[in-house]
Amino acid sequence: MAPTGNQPSARPAPGSPDGSVPAVVTLRPIASGLPFGFFGVTIATALLGAQAYGFLSPSASRVIGLLLLPTSVLQLVAGIACISGRDVISASLMLTLSGIWLGTALVYLSHPVYGLPALGIWYLALAPVLMALISSATGKLALTIVPSVGLPTFVVTAVWLLGNASSAGLGKATAVLSFLLAAVSYYAGLSLLFEDSRGRTILPTLRRGRMRQAFTGTFSDQLTNVEHEAGVRRYV
Repeated sequence: MAPTGNQPSARPAPGSPDGSVPAVVTLRPIASGLPFGFFGVTIATALLGAQAYGFLSPSASRVIGLLLLPTSVLQLVAGIACISGRDVISASLMLTLSGIWLGTALVYLSHPVYGLPALGIWYLALAPVLMALISSATGKLALTIVPSVGLPTFVVTAVWLLGNASSAGLGKATAVLSFLLAAVSYYAGLSLLFEDSRGRTILPTLRRGRMRQAFTGTFSDQLTNVEHEAGVRRYV
């Protein structure tokens, strides 16, 4: 649920000697963007892993770039949905990956050979972002394991690309890690999809703490400290 705005009343509330004005925060239900966001990771990493392993020739770079563009849009939509759902960690992951796929697509479309070292630096810059997400998302398996597998995947891929993708050994390692990330992302998306569509946990998500309470708690639990959240408080 997401706060859609503050609506202060026209007159001070009766019995308010300080003249304070009450506010009404309207909440509306939304759909989770995480399942199809993780499916987007599955599609993109499987595609890049196939190229790294040699299933796709280097001449297919432009086609890969074109296919990554809708994946970027898919994760952009997922990230926006997460913002509406007041989930800053999920939004950060989805929107960051959306930008990564867009940048990768643009390199593959414009300079599929000479742009590889620059793309490697682009992936290395993602490492501290993923580390921050790993340290923040301790309450849900999906938001912990995907960045945890993504971190070595992007680092190894970056090293491979900085060498102009000339090392066969690093190429195979990149492919294996990419396929592993695709599998983990698929599991994360599937488990969250089942959880939302059936109203109960089918595949383990290992929610803990506040993230478990958000799914199993009462409506009052969802409103705890809502007055201090972005979109409700005065300053973001």
